[in-house]
Order: sequence, then structure tokens, then C-alpha cells
Amino acid sequence: MSNLAALSRELSVPGVTSNKTDIFIAGIGAVGLTLIRQIDGLSDADSFNIIGVCNSRRVLWTQNEGPKINKQILANGDIKKWGQIIKKLKPADGRDLVFVDATGDHDVAGLYLELFEKGIHVVTPSKIANTRKQVYFDLLQKTANEQDVKFLYETNVGAGLPVLRTVRDLVKSGDLIREISGVLSGTMTYIFSQLDAGNAFSEAVLKARQLGYAEPDPRDDLSGEDVARKMMILSRVSGYSVEREDLEVEPIIPDELKDVDSGTFLERLPEFDQGWKEKLEQLKKSGKTLRYLGKMEKDRIHVGLQELDINSPVARLQGTNNIIQIRTRRYNDQPLIIQGPGAGKEVTSAGVLADIRQIMRGGR
Repeated sequence: MSNLAALSRELSVPGVTSNKTDIFIAGIGAVGLTLIRQIDGLSDADSFNIIGVCNSRRVLWTQNEGPKINKQILANGDIKKWGQIIKKLKPADGRDLVFVDATGDHDVAGLYLELFEKGIHVVTPSKIANTRKQVYFDLLQKTANEQDVKFLYETNVGAGLPVLRTVRDLVKSGDLIREISGVLSGTMTYIFSQLDAGNAFSEAVLKARQLGYAEPDPRDDLSGEDVARKMMILSRVSGYSVEREDLEVEPIIPDELKDVDSGTFLERLPEFDQGWKEKLEQLKKSGKTLRYLGKMEKDRIHVGLQELDINSPVARLQGTNNIIQIRTRRYNDQPLIIQGPGAGKEVTSAGVLADIRQIMRGGR
């Protein structure tokens, strides 16, 4: 199915139960568009009814027949006003309504409570809402439960990997999470594996940016804040109360480039290639290398560089792979290990789709 008629049908008649699930997608970038394409290719695509999409400027409601959703057709949509969108969003009788937040926008993250109160489920790869104050995190979970809706964010950590679901299930089964550690940034895996291969630091960063692994301003990744946010979420899902100031985070941005504009940052980054080269060559002589890791223990969360044996499983990671080790009361001597691609629009969109599927199955 390749048009909106196939993806978007008229709302069901009141009182009649439908096997369709209505979806509104906020954010039509790499993840949002890939999600639409993945839904379009499903054998049961008729079960997914995309009722609307929006970007930072425009909103397009798709109940009527029309061409396939793309950025060009969205440009002809109405001016986006969140008040009007929230007012229009309402679950149809007998059907779930899922709001997908693929924006990474603070204002959108602030809409979740209102959506829950209207009986609307929320699925998001964005870490913004879950890394605000602990009290807000707790309120999101509490409100979703009280309103009998789902708030799913598996892709907050590990993209399409079942990391948060595994931690949550362990806690629900009565286990105690004692330690979580590993490489949680596909961007960092790519950069440091490129350094091991002899490439310059600036080249590795620019290539990661070109491939879409790193943010447009790579300092968003090199600051360590992405890994820090993931560690916060893991800790909170594990049952611990944690604020951002509780974390120790070691950035790998040169001090001289912290406050310059993004263009100057990219232009001057090669100045620091030699330092990275010498550091890696010195470590290599002793059979070691560097990786960027996060580690959560009961009383400490640390994010930063760590020297590793060059033949260790973590050091051998390639591409955008993540590896997460979970030690619990039951998995103490031998940790539970989850490994696989942790970045990229395909795996992230697939993880979002899996969360939507979970809602369609009634949360099972």
C-alpha cells in the first residue's frame, strides 16, 4: 500500500469496535519517515491508521484520500499550532490512539500529561521527558497508569535493542539491579573503531555526522550527555532515584572548542588529530585501546573514557554496536548481556514500531 487511503481510513462508527489503531506522528524526519515506510511495507498495514503528521511548522491531517506522505506534501499542510492539534486528537470509539513523538522537542515532551489525560498512548524515541527531574519522571508513569494508557520508550536506550524491557521485566520479577555497564552510544562505537583503524579523529567525527550517526553538531554526542541521559533512564527504570547532577560525566570535546559556533568547531577539529593519534598509539603498545562507557552502580554513575584490553568484547565492537551488561541478584557471577546495533533510523524506527505493536496487543 503506497497512499494515504491505504494508511488512513475514516474514523470508526461510534459504538463499533475496530481492529485498527490510529496514529499521529510528530516529527517527520529520518525516524518519522522511516516509520511510515516500515508500516507501509507490513502485510497488515491496514491495521495502522495514520490520522495525521506534523513537523516543526506544518500539520497534515490524513483522513481523506491523498498521495503518499512525504515532506513535499506536508509543506502544503496547515500552520502547526499545538493547542489545535491536542484539541483535535481524540480516541475514536473502540480504537486506540497512539501519539508518536519523534521530534526531540522540549515543548512536545511537555504535552504527554495532557495526552494521557485524554486517553492517548505515547510512544517516543526522545529521551527529553524521561530525563527531567525525578518527580516528573514519576508523575509520567503514575498518570499513564491512572489513565490506563501506555507510555512506551524502549528506543530511549539501545534503539531497537530490548534493553529497557529486559530491565523492567527483571524488576517486575522481583530481581534487584546491582550494576549496568557498557557502550551505549553507537556514535561513540563508530568513532573509536575508526580511530583503531588508523583514521583521524576529525575524519571519524565528520564521517559519523555524514552517516547520520552523530548529531549535526557532534558536540551533542562528544559531550557525553547522550550516554548520561541513557544511564539516567536505565537507573530510574531499575528503581533508583537519580538526578542529572548525581552523574559524573567526562566529555571528549577539546576545551578550546566548547564554546565556539558549530562551523568553527568542525573547521578546527583537525587541530586535535595528532593528540588522539599519539594517545591511541601509546595504548596500543601495551595492548590497550579506548572506549566510551557508562556504568551504573547503586551509589555511583560514571560516564567517560576507559582503557580496555584491545581483544576484549567491548573493544572489538564495530559499526554502531552497543553492548550492555546487567548484573542483578540473580545474574551476579555471569551478567546478562545485550548486544547489537544501537543507532540508525532503521533500527530506531523498528523499535518504535514494536512499541506500537505492544499497544495493539493490549500491552502484552
